[in-house]
Amino acid sequence: MPYLVIEHLEEISDWLWLEYKHVSKWWGDRLVFTNVLPEEREKLAKLGSVIGESVTRFPFDRSKIIVLDLQAEEKLKPEDIEEDTMIVVGGILGDAVPRGRTREFITSKMEGVKVRHIGKPQYSIDGASIVAKLIADGRKLEEIDYGENPTIKLDEFSEITLHYAVPKLNGKLLLTPGLIELQKRELGYTNADEEISDEELEAFFEGKGELR
Repeated sequence: MPYLVIEHLEEISDWLWLEYKHVSKWWGDRLVFTNVLPEEREKLAKLGSVIGESVTRFPFDRSKIIVLDLQAEEKLKPEDIEEDTMIVVGGILGDAVPRGRTREFITSKMEGVKVRHIGKPQYSIDGASIVAKLIADGRKLEEIDYGENPTIKLDEFSEITLHYAVPKLNGKLLLTPGLIELQKRELGYTNADEEISDEELEAFFEGKGELR
């Protein structure tokens, strides 16, 4: 099984932590964080291996590295990936309009690596990591479904649109666990301890239901 390398480039906010936890569930002990500050090591070590050096400077064998970059010309294919391949994802919380930060911070500094995209949509960190895992497991990119810019309906008058794509598996959105609860807490809709079922989460993200 290949490795998933996250080049850590953001402060560890509640939102980022939820995405990283989701990645860890999919990649297990094959998850590696690079570019990690000393004060972040202990926390991120709960989810995966930790390296302080940036992936752009660490002496990995670059022939084994694939950088996922929205601006890449070639798509990621199962045959690109071998047992010792390292798939690099930028630990960057996306913008509504992509600014090419993966190219700026990673791709442009790593001559000799393969650069691949996973389609036109912009995914979250965990979404991109899940798509990479599905392709590593043998699925073709065109076989992977997704929901683009899903809308969260909060009540009769309020909703939030996520400006990125969420991968689907067997017709269900692979949502970031805990993200809706986080949004509700921040907006004052619920107590932090309130339980919400998976069915409610899916309907909520698809704009088909409300959370009380």
